[in-house]
Order: sequence, then structure tokens, then C-alpha cells
Amino acid sequence: MEVSTIKIRHYAPEGVTCKPVQETFETIKSLVEQLGPKLEKMGFPVTLESVSSAGDAGKNNMVTMECLEIEFPETPLDEILGFGSSVKPCGCSAGEGHGECRAIVVGDDSYQAVPPGLIADGLLRVALSATGGCGSGCGTCGGG
Repeated sequence: MEVSTIKIRHYAPEGVTCKPVQETFETIKSLVEQLGPKLEKMGFPVTLESVSSAGDAGKNNMVTMECLEIEFPETPLDEILGFGSSVKPCGCSAGEGHGECRAIVVGDDSYQAVPPGLIADGLLRVALSATGGCGSGCGTCGGG
């Protein structure tokens, strides 16, 4: 069985903790613990990286996924799912670029703390893209 690692990256302001960023990281961590073994049995081990947003408010709390073995480049979760994103105040403080966080926009709703269902959906779409399509319409996996 060929192994294709799905890498999840969570971008966060360095040295700052704010509620949406913490909640999103904890949600991702929990999902990796729950779904990781199942996806690994299917040939898709999942890794999680926390990455500095380097003062870029548009990257604060951004979740991306990639799987280089199946030529799925690092792509923001909102794009994988076919949703929009925005940057909104989030209560982070301490330095340049720390007062705002990325939010995923789904219709009339906006989520700074990314719900587990959206993250799980993204993981499954990346894994399914190896089979030739996930139906997301995002253009990265050939499903749309």
C-alpha cells in the first residue's frame, strides 16, 4: 500500500494565545487523534504542525492541508471546502498582526474557531482526491 501523508498546518501568532486560535488547535489535535489511525489504515497518515503566522493577521488561525505524494499542494481549508474567508478582530494582543484572526465564512455564518466538522470534511476531501475526485469544486483535486 502506497503511503501519502496528509500534513495539516495551523498558523498562529507567536507567543500569543487567544481563544479562537487555541480552540482551533485543540479541535485539530483531537481530530488527528480520532481520525488519524483510521486514515493511516487507508494509507493516509496525518501529521499536525503549528506554524508562526509571522505577524500576518491574514494567517492567524489559518488551517491548511497538503499531501505532496498525490500532488495536493498546501491549500487553506476554506479553499478546499469551497468557502470564503475573512479577517476579524479576535482578542489577541501583544504586537503587530496579533489583534485579528482568519475566519471561515459559510453562507451567513463566520467561524474563527473552526468547527470539527469542517476540519474532518477537509481531511476526507484531501484523502478522496487521491482517488480522482472529491466533488468539492475547489479545483485542486479535480473533483469540480
